[in-house]
Amino acid sequence: MSTANAAEGDELVVAPDGSIPAEQLARLGLRPGAHLRVVVAEPVGEDASLAGSLPHLPDLSWEDFERASEAARHDLSAS
Repeated sequence: MSTANAAEGDELVVAPDGSIPAEQLARLGLRPGAHLRVVVAEPVGEDASLAGSLPHLPDLSWEDFERASEAARHDLSAS
């Protein structure tokens, strides 16, 4: 299978046991031994937002931002 039609893509459904049924692969013209590249696609809707996309970062206040900005300016002027 070439990547010429990669933009439109083909949908495969993973079975409950984690496999991809052979009939789905055969439908795409794939034969045993074919190498596949799996790309996880996240659904994107109109309400897509970055909110919560960096959960490991703490919530910062405006004062925190100003303090960090001042420290960055100080570091820049010192170098």
